Amino acid sequence: MGTLARLLSSQGETMVAQMEERTGEEVLAAGQLRQGRKPSLAAMITGTALIGLAKPRRSKQLPRQFCLAATPSRVVAYACTGVADDEDGTNFHVVVRGEERASWPRQAVGFEGTPAEGFLAVAGERFPIHQPNLDGDPETDALLAVLSR
Repeated sequence: MGTLARLLSSQGETMVAQMEERTGEEVLAAGQLRQGRKPSLAAMITGTALIGLAKPRRSKQLPRQFCLAATPSRVVAYACTGVADDEDGTNFHVVVRGEERASWPRQAVGFEGTPAEGFLAVAGERFPIHQPNLDGDPETDALLAVLSR
C-alpha cells in the first residue's frame, strides 16, 4: 500500500500495532522521535528555529523524524509521518511508512534524559532527540522508559 493510501486508511492505529504488523514480532514499546534539540519558544517566535532545520542530521543511520520499536531482542527504526484528521490537531496520530531503516541489538540502544528531550545512544553513537508532539505522547514515553533501563 502506498504512503498516501496508508495515510488515508489509517484509523488511528497505535504505533505498537503498526510496528508489530511490520516486524512480525512482539513489540514492547514504540514511539515517534525527532533528531536534534527541542527549539525554545523564543526561537520559534523569532524564527531562528528554522536554522535548526537547515543543519544536517546528527545521525546518518536515521531519518530526521523516525519511529523506534523495542522488541525483546532488538530495536527497529522506521520513517514516520504525523497526521491530524481535523483542523485543530486534536485527533493526531502517527503513520509508520516505508521499509525498515535500521535495526540494532536491544542492548546497543539506550536513552538518557527526560521524556521531552534527551540523548539517544545507538551502537556507540550519541545524539540529541526530542518528541515532535509538544503535548507529549504516552506511547513514546513508554518507549523511552524501556530504553532507559
